[in-house]
Amino acid sequence: MSTTATPDEAPVPDVVDAILEGLSRGATLGDAAGINAATLEAGYGLAYNLYNAGSYADAEKLFSALCIYDHQDTRFWMGLGGSRQAGGNLAGAIDAYNMASIASALGDPAPSVHAGLCYLKQGDAENAAALFDAALEFGQPDNSLHQSYRERAQALLEQIRKGA
Repeated sequence: MSTTATPDEAPVPDVVDAILEGLSRGATLGDAAGINAATLEAGYGLAYNLYNAGSYADAEKLFSALCIYDHQDTRFWMGLGGSRQAGGNLAGAIDAYNMASIASALGDPAPSVHAGLCYLKQGDAENAAALFDAALEFGQPDNSLHQSYRERAQALLEQIRKGA
């Protein structure tokens, strides 16, 4: 592609074309920027430690960057959701948990349970119940962690129905 432009358009550098082409083939922005897996893992470790130390705003910033560089890693979205939730940004946490569900190809019930808990905290039992119900369908039957999230979702659904 050319970097020439008409007077009404800004030039599009070849590097942008290469990035867009890579993204269309499933690459991440981190791949396009030359950020290797070890660097992302180090960033994740730091963000995780910041979260565990109660530095939620700093953890959120780092998890946000990680999500930008690798939008396919469920852990990054879960960390962003957890940081936002702990910092009181429930709507932002729900958004991040929804992205975690997408990144997991709806294969993990954890993001739906966490998002449902955010909805409950907001007083929205209807959306919470919908997510808990969805969580019952996600995950692998032989995965004990998935099973524990499904059991939690079932218990929360029963509480919602008793309170309705």
